[in-house]
Amino acid sequence: MPPQYRISKSIKWSAATELYLAEKKLDNAPQTIVEKRRTYKTLMSAPEDLEINLIHKEFIVKWKQADIDRGLSANRINKRLGQVNDFFNWAIHHNHYTAFPTSPVEGLFISNKSKLAAQTESYEPFSDDELIKIFDASYIKAMNKPDLYWIPIVSAFTGARREEIAGLLAKNVKVVDGVDCFLIEGGKTIDARRVVPIHPTLKALGFMEYAQKVQTLNEEYLFPHLVDGANGRGKNAGRQFAKWLEACGIKENRKVFHSFRHTVITRLQDFCNNDAHILQITGHRSEAAKGVHFKTYTHGLGLQRLAETMSKLHYPFSFDPVKTEPTFKAFFDRWLLDKARKARRLAVNARD
Repeated sequence: MPPQYRISKSIKWSAATELYLAEKKLDNAPQTIVEKRRTYKTLMSAPEDLEINLIHKEFIVKWKQADIDRGLSANRINKRLGQVNDFFNWAIHHNHYTAFPTSPVEGLFISNKSKLAAQTESYEPFSDDELIKIFDASYIKAMNKPDLYWIPIVSAFTGARREEIAGLLAKNVKVVDGVDCFLIEGGKTIDARRVVPIHPTLKALGFMEYAQKVQTLNEEYLFPHLVDGANGRGKNAGRQFAKWLEACGIKENRKVFHSFRHTVITRLQDFCNNDAHILQITGHRSEAAKGVHFKTYTHGLGLQRLAETMSKLHYPFSFDPVKTEPTFKAFFDRWLLDKARKARRLAVNARD
């Protein structure tokens, strides 16, 4: 511990971070809150709940080194450091952290954002030939669970991020002003929260039947069998899709799940000239978009027009080869049976 480090009584880590997160719920997206809480729990791996004044730079350096040792990327480490840094700056301003005048994270970031951005390859949209390979008849066998099957297809017709789709609640599929829509509430940022009309091809593939099936089960999430984890609820869908891309012979580093987002944006730009609609559909913000009043496009006639823009998104091939039983009845029958068995075992254990 450095000699200038001053110890005084302070609030404990768990209480302080919960105070911070409670405030940040007002301006952070739900998924951001989940990620920050997860980061804060990994930082405090000590047996006891330390007072925050006992957390000094050497403490953070060891935590950062552990991330390096386990092979995390520079971007991921910087993101986690940034989440901790945000907390300490908040704690300093609220007079909770008084051991040092600046955040103990200061100076620990790997490189800087502009440098890392220059090193990071941008994702590219899928070509028509690649999409034909991805969505051929073999897709059904490779992507044989509700999340594996639906998440990539929904992304191909919305441009939504993997975790935005995986985190949808069952009630987030609904009719708004006569238009079948996704209500994307758990976006990466506040700006990413949006109302997105459901594309006609998704309806033709039976997505509405799938959503209605899950809603009748009274489950909270649209993909209720998924569990949250370090890499989000959609981690298995992401991993399986990466394997499927490799099986399709698509091995370029710039062609990944996120390429669907770039594919949709590129195609909408080709098929329509309404930039505001494209930004609303994809939840993308830019300097040019700051003057657009997006609420115009989420009610009444505006939403109908947004649906018309969405319907212009098309691919020069049929999605008929990937048609399957859309509700995944057999899967859910097995899943519900297993869920009931686990509940009975827990009840028995609780009695014992």
